[in-house]
Amino acid sequence: MGLNCVRPVDPLCAVIPRNIGLDASLVRESGLPIIFLIGGPGAGKTTQCIRVAEHYGFCAIVSRELLRNEVSTGSQRGVILAYLISEGKLVPSDVMVELIKVRMLSSLSVSRGFLVSGFPREKIQCQHFNRQIRPPDLVLYLYVRNSLLMERVLARTITATERQERSIDENWRRIKDHSQMIKPVLRYYKKQLVVIDGERDETEVFQDICCAIDNVLMNFPSTSGRSS
Repeated sequence: MGLNCVRPVDPLCAVIPRNIGLDASLVRESGLPIIFLIGGPGAGKTTQCIRVAEHYGFCAIVSRELLRNEVSTGSQRGVILAYLISEGKLVPSDVMVELIKVRMLSSLSVSRGFLVSGFPREKIQCQHFNRQIRPPDLVLYLYVRNSLLMERVLARTITATERQERSIDENWRRIKDHSQMIKPVLRYYKKQLVVIDGERDETEVFQDICCAIDNVLMNFPSTSGRSS
C-alpha cells in the first residue's frame, strides 16, 4: 500500500512520539493562503503541485514526501512510520498534520502561501488540520475516472526504474478505496471546493488550477503578483 494509506490502525500508533505543544499560531497569523490539492493515485497531484507552487512562490508540501523524509531520519517515529507504511496501515492523522505544521513553520519567512498535495485523504484529517492549524482557503480536486487512474498508474509502473511494488489488484483496490474515502472530504470542504478536470492535457489542468487560485488570491493582497 502507498504512503499515508488508509488501513486499520496499529497499536504502535499510540507510542509514536508527538510534539503536542507545537504552536501553529504563526501560520494562522501570517495571513498566507492555504490550498489543498487532492485526487486519486495517478491524478497528477505532485506534478501540478510543484509547477503551481513555483509559479506562485508557494511552499509545496507533498504528503508522501513528508513521510519519506521522516522515515529517512531513522528516528523512533520514522521507524514506526516505516513499519506502518510497509504494512499498509493508517498513519495517524495528528502525526500527519504535525509533519505539515512543521513544514509550514519552517518556510513562513520565504513563502507566499502553502500548497498541500495528497492531503487530506479522509474526513478525520480535515478535522485535525482545521483544529491544529486552520481551515484551507481553497480545496482543488483533480477529478479523473477510476479506469483512467488505473491506466496511468500502470503506465507509471512500467516506465519507472524502481521495482514494481504493487500488483494490479492492489492498485485497483487502492484506487477504489481512495474514491470512497474522498467523498466525505469533498462534502466537508464543499464551500472551498473547486473540481478540476484532471483528464485534460497537463498544461490545461495547470491553467484551470491557476484560474481557481487567482480567484482566491484576490482576497490576499499580500500575495498579489506571482513569482513568474
